[in-house]
Amino acid sequence: MAFNINNKIRLFITVEQRLYRDAVLLDLVHQKDIDIVGESSEGAETLRLLNYFTPSTLIIEENLKDMDGLTIAETALLKHPSLTIILLVDTEINQNRLAIYLDAGIKSVIAKTQSLKDLNKAVNYTRNGQIYVDVAQSSPLQTSQNQHPHICANFNATNFYSLSEREQEVAKFIANHVPLKNIAEELGLSHKTIHTYKERILIKLGIERIPELVIYMKRLHFYRAQEAEYS
Repeated sequence: MAFNINNKIRLFITVEQRLYRDAVLLDLVHQKDIDIVGESSEGAETLRLLNYFTPSTLIIEENLKDMDGLTIAETALLKHPSLTIILLVDTEINQNRLAIYLDAGIKSVIAKTQSLKDLNKAVNYTRNGQIYVDVAQSSPLQTSQNQHPHICANFNATNFYSLSEREQEVAKFIANHVPLKNIAEELGLSHKTIHTYKERILIKLGIERIPELVIYMKRLHFYRAQEAEYS
């Protein structure tokens, strides 16, 4: 059965620490029913971009430099009442604090000490408005440089234009999770040729793996959308 694109979770993530955010993105980007539509490190910017990217789910950190997660959630839900909000907290919270979060309309509270599997479960569990809370877990999230390297830490949109037109076309297919075999059939090329294109793309963009390419292309789309908004 073909997957209905209209059922996809449109996900926006706001996490200040780039390494942690990259770890979350690398874990979620594999899921075909999740479309990562944007990211930010600031609360105020998030509130502004919600109108533009219209996500269905917002993952947001409790403690940001400019604003706290509870305030962002309450403000966002006033304009976007159907938005599903998952709050990432630094430490375990007491029942009184948890009740405040849930009363504000937050659908899930996940401790950052929990595993990515728990966060993944929360994203899928809350897609229909259900509440998912499990802050008592303590499986450490491993975000070492070796396990979750920065994805294009010095993101440069102009690198994409160093690719040939065909390479750009192949990169877009890969970013949409199209298998290399299917790309070859679509473009009328051999599988070996498409594999060569893939290797060239990774080298030119300075990345190593397909998931990192997918995130790069998501960020490129995000960058272009912001440019369009300001122009």
